[in-house]
Amino acid sequence: MLAIAQSGNTYHYLNWTPSEIGPIVTHFGKIKKEIETLEEFIQNHYEILAEIISTIDNDEPICTYSLDRENLIFFTSYVNTDNQDLNRWYQKQVKDEILDDTMDYYYYPMHSSLGQMLSIAVPKVIRRSFQKNMCSLNAQLNGISSGIFSAENGARCWFHADKLDSYLVWKIGNKKKDEILYINKNQLESYFSISRTAKKVKINWQLGNREAVDMICQYFEHLINNNQTQIPASKIFIYTCNGKIKDVKDFQKKDIENVILLHPFSVLKMDEEEKINLYDTLSLAETGNAFGKIDV
Repeated sequence: MLAIAQSGNTYHYLNWTPSEIGPIVTHFGKIKKEIETLEEFIQNHYEILAEIISTIDNDEPICTYSLDRENLIFFTSYVNTDNQDLNRWYQKQVKDEILDDTMDYYYYPMHSSLGQMLSIAVPKVIRRSFQKNMCSLNAQLNGISSGIFSAENGARCWFHADKLDSYLVWKIGNKKKDEILYINKNQLESYFSISRTAKKVKINWQLGNREAVDMICQYFEHLINNNQTQIPASKIFIYTCNGKIKDVKDFQKKDIENVILLHPFSVLKMDEEEKINLYDTLSLAETGNAFGKIDV
């Protein structure tokens, strides 16, 4: 299985094969290539996929892919399970006719108490690119995810986070601008972004339960200021795709019992002995969607 995770103009990849002792990693690495316009997407995307596939020595690879969130539009839709006509009416109100010509829409459930769905709009050119390029490369696409959502799948597969009452996935970003997922009783409750200063935390945007977001931000502020406070979830899985290793290490030290480094090599083995720097390869956290329903 070949997992590819896009982060800006960098494409991280990890290839693994099954074995009696679980998944064994055979290759990992990254390449850089800028796709400047949607008009260039299909051809440039082919070159990216072809270069990565050529490194793994597999004539018919099965792939998963994690898209950078900057390619997508996220929003929430309200849902009434007892009134489908109302749901269809609401979807018509929130959709944009111009966007409908260029975007595909996907919907995922959020915590049942919210009465909301997470809605994701994906450019149609991305779907067309996969359809054309996977066929050209004699490859099979097994799943598509996005950034932190793929990392959350990794938390469940590598660390059995689904056995916890609740957990956070915390993506440390550039300029102290982070993304966070809050999973409560195995349901998505909040997806939000914060900006950190030396003393404060500011919410940039949020989807889902605002009360939960406020509670989590209060914890982060206490953590920044080295104050003792109750953790808002059972565990926090932390990673970065932007080389912000110092921030990751600092927060690990502040709450070493509850803050866990989200990395596949924390549990996976290489087919050959190789020393892995977990911090330098933290972006591989977003290959997590390649491990769905795999026992590791």
